[in-house]
Amino acid sequence: MLKFQFECRPVAEVSPWGSSQPTLHWFGLSEGWFWFDSEDREVLRYREEAVRRWDLKRPYPDYYIARMWEDLILLRWVLEEPVPEDLVPFVDGTFPSREFPDDDVFGADVDVAFNLQSDFNIYLGYLTESPALKCWRHSVEGGDVVTLSQQLTTQERNTFDGPPRLDVRLPAAEFFAAIEDFDRRFIAAMEERVVELERSGPPTGVALDLNQLRREHLQRSRWLEQRLSVPRKVDWAAVRTGVAEISTWPFAVEV
Repeated sequence: MLKFQFECRPVAEVSPWGSSQPTLHWFGLSEGWFWFDSEDREVLRYREEAVRRWDLKRPYPDYYIARMWEDLILLRWVLEEPVPEDLVPFVDGTFPSREFPDDDVFGADVDVAFNLQSDFNIYLGYLTESPALKCWRHSVEGGDVVTLSQQLTTQERNTFDGPPRLDVRLPAAEFFAAIEDFDRRFIAAMEERVVELERSGPPTGVALDLNQLRREHLQRSRWLEQRLSVPRKVDWAAVRTGVAEISTWPFAVEV
């Protein structure tokens, strides 16, 4: 069982963007906290030391929920195609780092392989000492599953809770249902915020185009459906050729 959790910061406490003319917009209004619930373990939970260090209100990332929502919509589309068994090590974090050729000359399929590898990374660079978060779809004993993996270095283990590597594995259908559930709940929460501002008007001194806010909300409420309406097709033969070439490069030196 996996659930993508979030809590919106009260509208009155949301920080407007800009200094000379503070503004609010749909993305900025999604300010709040997010994390993943997985049975008895929470993914993206801060350790108590980090909560005290930064005097956090919640033990979870404090950022724009819309950023994680956008990335999970893209991930859901990426997971339309399972990763073939022989290529799982290339995307799951176990493939050894390699040194690029000194002349930076390599085949076009190398770019194809690296682009495919990055598709399964959930970007968290906006967080301090963020973990590596990867997610891929594959077959395990004939079952169609998705694995979500949180990987922490020594430094990150001082900030985020969990073992060096935490893998959450569940049927693909359940993972997809969890994203659809998150999408519905998040869009409903943003609808409440839009309605609240339509009734009250923007905060004093803050620029907010309410008509544009409503239009953007309606557009974004269809993003998941629209993304999944576009077919995804991976050239796995090109990926394999690229991985084969990368595998001939020398191992990267640990710093």
